[in-house]
Amino acid sequence: MDVTITVRVCDICKRRDRNATRYTLTPDEGEPRQRDLCDEDAAAVLAVFVEDVEKVSEDDSADSSAPQEPAAKKAPAKKAVAKKATRRPRRTPVRTMEEIEAEKKAKAEQS
Repeated sequence: MDVTITVRVCDICKRRDRNATRYTLTPDEGEPRQRDLCDEDAAAVLAVFVEDVEKVSEDDSADSSAPQEPAAKKAPAKKAVAKKATRRPRRTPVRTMEEIEAEKKAKAEQS
């Protein structure tokens, strides 16, 4: 039995811990291009459409009989400051047999 697992990651930050959404962008006189973007990296693209959605919703609310408050604009997501990872070296110390035997002898004398 074959099992295929597909993980969609952001094309910009390549982080696997964030959900990515596929967007199809079509420039004027160009071919459509697909990009997988996390919410943080897609904020600039989504900000373009937020204004259009708000204008449409304002027009719809003007036609309805019940007055509604306009939707509040969301600020684009701020990028988190990357923390420096402090890593310990993961190498196994290289010692000679004489050094190991001397260490064993010193531990035996202490106890």
